[in-house]
Amino acid sequence: MKLLTVLGPTLALLVVAGFVTARIAAHDQDRIVYDAWVEFTDKGIESDEQRRQLLRELEREFDPRSLERRRARRTLPGLFDEHDLPVVPAYLEAVAATGAELMAVSRWLNGVAVRATTDEIEQIEALPGVRAVHDAHVPDPEGPFSDRREADHQIDRSRLAGSAGYYGRSSSQLSQLGLDRLHRAGFTGQGVIIGVIDTGFEIEHEVFTHPDHPLRVRAQWDFIFNDGVTSSEPGDPPFHNLHGTYVLGTMAACLPGELVGSAPEAEYILCRAEYSAEEFSLEERWFVAALEFAEAHGADLITSSCVLYTGYEQDQLDGKTSIMARGWTLAVGNGVIGLQGAGNWGHDDDPATSTLMPPADAFGVIACGAVDTTGAAAPFSSDGPTADGRSKPDVLACGDFVWTVSLGAADSYVTAAGTSMATPIMAGGLACLLQANPDWTVAELKDALFQTGDYYREHGRTDPLFVRGYGIPDLYLAAGLDRERR
Repeated sequence: MKLLTVLGPTLALLVVAGFVTARIAAHDQDRIVYDAWVEFTDKGIESDEQRRQLLRELEREFDPRSLERRRARRTLPGLFDEHDLPVVPAYLEAVAATGAELMAVSRWLNGVAVRATTDEIEQIEALPGVRAVHDAHVPDPEGPFSDRREADHQIDRSRLAGSAGYYGRSSSQLSQLGLDRLHRAGFTGQGVIIGVIDTGFEIEHEVFTHPDHPLRVRAQWDFIFNDGVTSSEPGDPPFHNLHGTYVLGTMAACLPGELVGSAPEAEYILCRAEYSAEEFSLEERWFVAALEFAEAHGADLITSSCVLYTGYEQDQLDGKTSIMARGWTLAVGNGVIGLQGAGNWGHDDDPATSTLMPPADAFGVIACGAVDTTGAAAPFSSDGPTADGRSKPDVLACGDFVWTVSLGAADSYVTAAGTSMATPIMAGGLACLLQANPDWTVAELKDALFQTGDYYREHGRTDPLFVRGYGIPDLYLAAGLDRERR
């Protein structure tokens, strides 16, 4: 799994490659510790009455905000199903008894990530209730660490502040979606909860700490190291949280005159589920565990800029093959609005070819492509369709020369590019749209969003080249606040 980033002369995004920390896997002459996924056979249900009882218990214990969202927007039958039932405690205890370290647990996938030796993995494979051990992986400790650093743009603050008004650097990227008007109408994401799945997050920048507009973090979890810290810790690769911080800055920033995000008053759930040093299959399962965590902690929307560069061919992008896509389907079925970057493999004028990247093919997810500030499709933005012929990407937002926060200093800013920047901008915009229409179902929100896309309004259909989808939406118009223009 990798991040949707591109590099260029003015770009600040990078993927730190080749650095391996002992926090991931321990090496010595006699012992190698692997990360792996243990899949169980069942949920230990012995009767229909037991299943009904467990489902009733879930309703009593579930996060009230998540329960409210499920009642309003869930499209799967009932409020809960077997995916929501807990992993059998005895199965987890038996795995731990081998000496393996238990890491992230997923009800949806009915399994647990472990850190274990070869001998421990062999013992786990022989346990009752274990279906299989997947994705055993150990990073290469000799991999060279990239010495690239962010190209920080130090700007004359006195020149910029005041010239672009309230939004400062982010004015163009927000006004393109009508978000300036939606914000002026009083809809800034307040009361809406956004889950963010990425590399990790540094939140000491001035745009996150303004006393009148502090960043609101509802919950956070690191699925790689199984703790509640999503910022840098000792042993982490340098700059590994850079991408997630950039993503968060496009949504949650709130420092008038300098940088304002697309949803400055939303609450956020921060999930670290991407290890930036390399790509391996276990990351798919971390990703689903992060979806599950955000959904269970009340997320109304979840946004992701993580994709798979390897492991699946274009003919497998059918919305039901990759583990990440299947996880997205469960999240959306539970009433979550899902935003996923389309990818950065570029596009062409041939509708028969596709550069879409999983899990943007997931059913029900809004796949986001990138444009520049003039509305032209960014050259790196991936096109569809999916393997089963669905139009992707769905919508477009600014993803080229996007302003966000810098890790260089708490009062500095950078530009970045990629569908990874367009996607969170759109996610924040949809939080504002949902605040304006809190009773909407996911289908109603998507319908309003798509009908206000500039390509759809001009042509009455999606782009037949699968580059623009419905186009750049007008979120103010979608909110129904300017009905005379409809």
